Amino acid sequence: MDFDNIVESGHQAVQFLPQPSSDLEQDIDWLELPDHGDYIRFSAVSHVWHSVAIQNRHLTLARKPPLLMLATELNNDDQTHSFYSLTENKVVDFCLQVPHNLYMRGSSHGWLAMVSNNWEITLYNPFLSVNNKIQLPPATAFEPRIDNDGDSVTVIDFDDYMKFVSKVVLSDNPASNPNYVVMAIYGDYCLLAFYKPGDKAWTSIDSKLIFIEDVIYYDDQFYFVDHKGNVFSCDLNQPQPRVSTVSPVLQGADKRYLVESCGELWQVSRYTIFPDENDINWESDNPMDYRNAKFDVFKLDRVAVEWIKMDNLQGCVFFLGDNSSYSVWGSDCPECKPNSIYYTDDYYEGYHLELKNGLGPHDMGVFNLQEGTHEPHYPTNSKMLIPAPIWIERTL
Repeated sequence: MDFDNIVESGHQAVQFLPQPSSDLEQDIDWLELPDHGDYIRFSAVSHVWHSVAIQNRHLTLARKPPLLMLATELNNDDQTHSFYSLTENKVVDFCLQVPHNLYMRGSSHGWLAMVSNNWEITLYNPFLSVNNKIQLPPATAFEPRIDNDGDSVTVIDFDDYMKFVSKVVLSDNPASNPNYVVMAIYGDYCLLAFYKPGDKAWTSIDSKLIFIEDVIYYDDQFYFVDHKGNVFSCDLNQPQPRVSTVSPVLQGADKRYLVESCGELWQVSRYTIFPDENDINWESDNPMDYRNAKFDVFKLDRVAVEWIKMDNLQGCVFFLGDNSSYSVWGSDCPECKPNSIYYTDDYYEGYHLELKNGLGPHDMGVFNLQEGTHEPHYPTNSKMLIPAPIWIERTL
């Protein structure tokens, strides 16, 4: 895959904007740009325009909800994606040149983590017109796992490049901090490994830590949760990674997420229901037409070292899925429903196996924690949203 050619400005970006001038910053009233789509198109025109956008980003990007990157009816060429804006309740008129065979394995600080069919892993920031790609060590550069028989299990034992890397999370925005760190969940045992700029390979963390389900960067450390609900922290500011237990086990859940919200650590339990062949009220004949049942939310009491079950998000909004989980104040995004979880379908094992049956990523929506209700956030009846949609933060 030639990553040098996959990132281009959308064709709409240069059709209605004037040519850059030396007085550009004085000519543009940044508060007059009505939406983030205009901001994206503006910054993608040229180096000059992008530089001015960077200098004025604080006027336009303060605490807005993320964009949903997905393939719509505008992207039937298998080569582009679009952005759906919650703020405008519509698809932004901007096509992003990202082929559909690139598998999105994370979204942090505005950077997408993409895995190609030749096992390359690349970070790409669609909001930057220059220096917007970072080549990470390939999936073949992860340390092999030693199985119970003493045999080495490597990437070559996988026939599916889309499954080997589960999630990629950044500690910071590489565009503003050259000392960022990348953490990845990988392999059949969902192990952890990290990358620092200049490394030639991924460095694994304690192989006893297995079946990791989510990871975030919080309080100057990486935090991760396993399938049993154990939460750990990993301090990479030491000569050797220092892993510590953070909290007791939190039982239950089909999938777990960690979220930093209001300066505190939260854990979200996701529950999925599958069709019962005896349920005459089930709306689909597809055996894998799963859907979200509910979310349970807990906040960590650091003094008592226990999880407190919450019936609200303290006025915040959570965004969960293949992206790095995060929250925003409901008052900063009035278009969103406060105390709600906006989620996408990250159940790869389910939807990928059923693509041939006409069922793809579809389990996404808005869950109101206080009322226990569901509603859609992207208006579609399709159950074949390929590739899987992913939230992406509006950062530069």
